[in-house]
Amino acid sequence: MDIDVSGWQGPQGPRPGKSSSLAKISRVAKTPELAKAPDLTKAPASLLFVATDLLARAFAERIGRHNDLTLPEWRCMMVLARRPGLANIEVAEASGLDVMMVSRALRRLAQHGHLERRSDISDKRRITASLTARGLDLYRNVAANAERLLAALNAQDRVRLGRYLKAIGESLR
Repeated sequence: MDIDVSGWQGPQGPRPGKSSSLAKISRVAKTPELAKAPDLTKAPASLLFVATDLLARAFAERIGRHNDLTLPEWRCMMVLARRPGLANIEVAEASGLDVMMVSRALRRLAQHGHLERRSDISDKRRITASLTARGLDLYRNVAANAERLLAALNAQDRVRLGRYLKAIGESLR
C-alpha cells in the first residue's frame, strides 16, 4: 500500500490537550542552519569503520574461505603464534575479542587440528591453548597472504598506519 506524503507539511500546530513540543520540533527542523548536519563520512573514525569492514570482508573472501578460517579464529592464531600457552581470557584481552567469541574460535581451531589445549601444570583448572604444527603452518601461509590485503600501501605508510592504529587501540583499552 503506497501512501502519498508529497504534500504533507508536518503538524500544523499543537493538538488539543497535547504540549506544543511537536510544533517546536517542526520549527527546528525547518531552520536551515540546524537542519544541515556535518559530513562525518570523512572523519577519521568513520573512515576507520569503513576500512575495518572492507578489510574484514576482503579477508573472508580471499583468505578465510580458501583456508576455512574465520576472522576471530585468525585473530586468536595471531596472538597464540607469538604467545603460546595462554588461557581464553588472555587471548581475549590480547586480541580485543570478547571471551565467548574467543572460546568458539579456539574450539573450532582445535576441532580442525590447528590448536591443542592443555591443563596448566601449576593450576589444573586453567586450560591453555597453543597452535599445533599444523596450526603454525596455516598461520605462516595466511600471514603471507594477509599482508597482501594492504598492498596498496608502501612500507613507510604501513609503519605509520601501524603506529596510529596501536595508539588508537591503546587509548580505547
